[in-house]
Amino acid sequence: MTTKKQINRLLGEFVRRNPDLAQSDSFVIIKPLRHVLRSISIGRGIEADSPQFLCSIGHFFDPTAHRQGITLDRIFLPRGAPHRWSEPGMPAAFFEACETQILPKLRSVNTIEDMLRFRQGSSEFNAAMEWAIHRIHFAAAYGRFDRALRRFEHIKHWDRSRMSWRRPEFEHVADELVPLMRADDRDGVIHLLHLWEEERVRRFGLEAIYEPTPFPLERTAGA
Repeated sequence: MTTKKQINRLLGEFVRRNPDLAQSDSFVIIKPLRHVLRSISIGRGIEADSPQFLCSIGHFFDPTAHRQGITLDRIFLPRGAPHRWSEPGMPAAFFEACETQILPKLRSVNTIEDMLRFRQGSSEFNAAMEWAIHRIHFAAAYGRFDRALRRFEHIKHWDRSRMSWRRPEFEHVADELVPLMRADDRDGVIHLLHLWEEERVRRFGLEAIYEPTPFPLERTAGA
């Protein structure tokens, strides 16, 4: 199985080659971390000698998302290139694939607006971007409360039972965000979105690369 030592060695060299990257456990993040997280990670494949290379983009003011982003998309090394730990040329193939194909795309996504325009090749990422909870997050960040509340009307009866995989995401929106939007409390929404983001930064120990940034809602309000 892919080991933590192998991952750390490869990602450590990757960071040394690209100074705008920071390593956190089994993945690297493009600095600085503002509202959008862009990451490349290495997972443990089914075969011990075959790592899984993954990339992700996601908004960081989602209070329940996993560390790397909304979804994880596979990075495939070129056909015929070494892709196993036991093959000496694998690190070079990984670096070339990431530095010529993946990093340029990730680096192009600097803002929430960039992320909303971006479409990854995988249907999973595109579906995640359109998921109701995420669209409510985005609308709130832009101060489009009417739009967010209309979307919430379609999901307000979602199951809150402990068996529901959607329960944590739903309750953060239904119990914390929606009441503020219904009251048109712009300052409250701004505070909550920053709180969600900052709590996630602390939870994953990313303070060193985090750069607090106004949300679009704050800029339009002149805050």
